[in-house]
Amino acid sequence: MVEIESDDFFARLAAAQPTLSSKMRRLAAYVSEHYVQVGFMSTRELAAAAQVSLATVVRFPRALGYDSFDAFRAGIQDRVNFDLTGVDRLRTIPVTNRSPAALLRRIIDADLASLHSLAQTFSEPQLERFVNLVLSAKRVTILGFRYVSPLTIYFGYSLGKIKLNVRAYTQADSSLYDAVRLMDNDDVLIVIAFPRYPVDLVSLARYAHSRGVCVLAITDTALSPVLPTSEVALFARVSMLDFVGSLAAPAALINCLVSEMGVRLGKVALERLQALEEAADQSNIYVRGGTRPTPLEGNLLAWEVASSTRSKKPKTRGRKREERFS
Repeated sequence: MVEIESDDFFARLAAAQPTLSSKMRRLAAYVSEHYVQVGFMSTRELAAAAQVSLATVVRFPRALGYDSFDAFRAGIQDRVNFDLTGVDRLRTIPVTNRSPAALLRRIIDADLASLHSLAQTFSEPQLERFVNLVLSAKRVTILGFRYVSPLTIYFGYSLGKIKLNVRAYTQADSSLYDAVRLMDNDDVLIVIAFPRYPVDLVSLARYAHSRGVCVLAITDTALSPVLPTSEVALFARVSMLDFVGSLAAPAALINCLVSEMGVRLGKVALERLQALEEAADQSNIYVRGGTRPTPLEGNLLAWEVASSTRSKKPKTRGRKREERFS
């Protein structure tokens, strides 16, 4: 087994090349040429595609320094994240022998795998450092662009309920560089970055780092381009089995962060939440429980429509008889 410093799949492949047997070199050549597809294959599928034995496929990850085939495949997926476009992602979804139910199960299974990976691999000391730095910050700025924008808004909204001076941005312009330029030692910048990594987000993280701003990252792997700029990074894998990208694991991590900060803030968080509840009550923001939906005039509610449809009995035969004897 080779010992290398890089986590990149191709770096591992290059380092192991001189030590590989002829069969493994054939497998390595196939994997190198078709790595996007290999990232979604089972051991048997890879053995058949590369025309090598199952035993060769099982031994191959060890030769590259991986603990298992799953770790090997995850390493390929990390590399694929840099290259895979929305078109490529959509092509990974089967187009034959499929149904919406099967697709939903496939996506749920992938999300469960991402959540399980998060539960097994997250670093509690890093999470403690992350939470402490955010709680001690005078101002917190959260950046996350494009398809992670919902996470950014959700994180900013949730954290803002229990902590003062929280801002969230989902796109970059020159004024955002001004805001970063004016940050000081009491500020924290949180960057949410998942493949495909936006250039403007990475540039802002680098600029903040160059200014001495404390940058924290929520990202996917050690290959993330925002990692060198970050004082603390928390990792959560994203599912690659849909062409948009699933945010289940990062959302769970953010839930954990906000909940932990709420517990740490204690009375301060409770008082702030109570004030917001009173404001919501006075403004009548939320629908109160126990009320039955009222349909618009002339319309039925969804379940009433279904009930009405089931209760109707077909009268076609009767009409035909009447027409026949008329």
